[in-house]
Amino acid sequence: MLTEVKAYSSWQSAPTLPLSDQDTAETDLIQVANIDGLDPVTASVNTSPLGSVDGTAYVGSDIPSRNIVMTVRPNPDWDTWTYESLRKLLYAYFMPKRLVKLMFLSDDRVPVQIEGYVESVQANLFSKTPEIQVSIICPDPYFTSVDPVVVTGVTVRPGGVFQTIDYDGTIETGFNVEVTYVSGAAPATIGIQIGNPLISFFNVTGTVGATSIFEMNSVQMQKYVQNVDLNTGVISSLLSKVVQEGSAWPTLQPGENDFSVITNAGVQDWTLTYYERYGGL
Repeated sequence: MLTEVKAYSSWQSAPTLPLSDQDTAETDLIQVANIDGLDPVTASVNTSPLGSVDGTAYVGSDIPSRNIVMTVRPNPDWDTWTYESLRKLLYAYFMPKRLVKLMFLSDDRVPVQIEGYVESVQANLFSKTPEIQVSIICPDPYFTSVDPVVVTGVTVRPGGVFQTIDYDGTIETGFNVEVTYVSGAAPATIGIQIGNPLISFFNVTGTVGATSIFEMNSVQMQKYVQNVDLNTGVISSLLSKVVQEGSAWPTLQPGENDFSVITNAGVQDWTLTYYERYGGL
């Protein structure tokens, strides 16, 4: 279950509100009364009529942005903090159209975060128990782990032993792979394989040497595959050198994934880096 929520303002001079470890929830100066919008976002499922045939044809689906609505309750101590000063502090974090980052901590999941833009801030100032409701629109609807997961291994030949990666997220995720030279001849092709190669594969014409590395990134909106010269820093894109027609950008799916980096010569090390992504909390 959720145990803590942290908010990070896009203003450089936003004031902080430190809380004592000895304080209880009842004495917190700002209390979170409710948070809506943490469940999986409802998908937009698109269909097309079939004319004279009953039913419809499925033509695709997508997930829209996430709308998180937080209800917070100022709880002044009347010594340093009043309702007005606490409300002013909240405005430094939640002001319409400003970017804000939320971090969620729980006792059964790694810390996750999400970014969004404040849509509205509404306060019932004339109530006996004043509350402030903040609406945040998150263009990326998924929660992402704060810290990356890093896995290392050694390249294999076609048909070699794969490495099992247990992915704990609930939404498939892209990743970054860096391949570095160890010994032997430089390879002419590099493949990144997850699961059955008859279903999904990714192979390019690329190399790794004592002065160059290979990088592939399959994170959505950040995809690239390239060689990097370690001496000059020159980056050479390999997007036009896909070996097999039909190659697909590899991703990790929830559960166990059979992962391997395949080369046709020499010995290389690889480093896999990814962030776990969750459809809901």
